Amino acid sequence: MFTLYCDDSGTHAQSDVAVAACYLSTADQWTEFKRNWDEAEAREHFGVFHMADFVAKKGHFGSPEWQDQGKRDRTVQRLINVIKTRVRIGFSVAVMKSAYDDVIVNGNLRHKFGDNHYAFCVRVCTALVDKWRHKYGYKEPVQYVFDRLSKGKGDIDAIFNVLLKGGEDADRRYGVFKDCWSFQDKAEEVQLQAADIWAWENYRHLKECIAPSARAPTTPRRSYLALRGSPSEVKYHVKESLRELVKQVELPA
Repeated sequence: MFTLYCDDSGTHAQSDVAVAACYLSTADQWTEFKRNWDEAEAREHFGVFHMADFVAKKGHFGSPEWQDQGKRDRTVQRLINVIKTRVRIGFSVAVMKSAYDDVIVNGNLRHKFGDNHYAFCVRVCTALVDKWRHKYGYKEPVQYVFDRLSKGKGDIDAIFNVLLKGGEDADRRYGVFKDCWSFQDKAEEVQLQAADIWAWENYRHLKECIAPSARAPTTPRRSYLALRGSPSEVKYHVKESLRELVKQVELPA
């Protein structure tokens, strides 16, 4: 069985970008992942790893020991190495909220995709999972695990309940089965901390390197490029790509 861990970034009201980012692997690799992650924590003492706090040097990352750039670089590299060693593939979808509101919410597809930006990203992630499974002929079921603090739980429940109505098609395309999704605590499911890093990196990449509002697009972060060096499927949605999505959805069958 595969398990997919999904976290969000930018879901607070002040953010102009929303992201769903997922990592998928097999049960045995996730077991080894946790062992490796716990070993890294025992060595570096980072506690529950939140990438936003780490970058901003907030919370316990604001303590004197975490001002040591060598320690910071070593910790991130260690965690990225664990991810790249144990994860089968990463999926991520990021969307500019204002573009989504203009094209989807105020357009003709609000009834299909809804108002929740994060839920839209989760929905597109399931489409990427479908594409990946079809490409490689995977038929194993998938357990979907979301961070318990994620916003839009009701929308996520609705997405999976709709998928379940597909019966055998839901199993074949998405690996979805009854009660296959849950909401867990990052402190207990350390795999969600890896998804947190992946979500934050994709948030920054869309905002700083792709978004039309970026005054001077920056060079991609080294940590982002390192994560993209492993198998991954990503989608970054701005106004133009959302318009293309609308055209595809509205094409007659």
